Amino acid sequence: TIVNRNKYSIYAYTCRGSTSFSHATTDFRKGNFSTASANYSFDGDGTFHKKKGAGDYNVIQYDARTPSKIVATCAIEFGKKVKNFEQVFVYAVVDDEYENLIEEGTAENAIIVFNASSKKIRTLEFKSPVKQVMSCRHHEGDAETDKIYILLWNGMLYKCTGAMLMDPNVANDALDLKVAVIEEDDENEDDDKGEYKGFCVFGKKICIYGNDGLFTADVVVSTASSKSEAPRAAPRASK
Repeated sequence: TIVNRNKYSIYAYTCRGSTSFSHATTDFRKGNFSTASANYSFDGDGTFHKKKGAGDYNVIQYDARTPSKIVATCAIEFGKKVKNFEQVFVYAVVDDEYENLIEEGTAENAIIVFNASSKKIRTLEFKSPVKQVMSCRHHEGDAETDKIYILLWNGMLYKCTGAMLMDPNVANDALDLKVAVIEEDDENEDDDKGEYKGFCVFGKKICIYGNDGLFTADVVVSTASSKSEAPRAAPRASK
């Protein structure tokens, strides 16, 4: 995962930690390395540990405003308020071995939501493990919106309002969690669409990539709860 630190510098996140780079448009200077982002772990039974090595699988933390290439997501955490919204951080499993549990159908299908004090707000249960989470709360310009997107391993992509997700007084069944993208030839949420590797949303566009190529869809603002109101993905390129 690569995250912008400011206009001309970035952070590069790996399973061991993060490294800063400056002068990203010229000579690309390597800065400090920190292990702070990699001090987490996860067990196959769904137990999340804020300590590296305490669990079976390595976990990293990163800012959810950026797309990423990870194995699964086990938790998200709301941080301090920056500009209009609280930050959103992701805790992601980065060990490839965890895919074995997913393929066997024994991996955890839930995601934990924490507040800035690391207190659990809620646990969300899905029909498939969570692949990736992305927040639009701190995107630039008109792309900034209070929406958090959740991609499952079965290919379903959901969206939810961040203010509701972080509010402990809002019950899970009262969240405005909706399907964000529906394929033209399949509207069944139970189907395993499979082989999606990740996605990116920015402004009015959603891109999902996988073994079958790159798919794009328009972000549609709608108050309808029906999944038939969701934007549909159309193939843009293939392998």
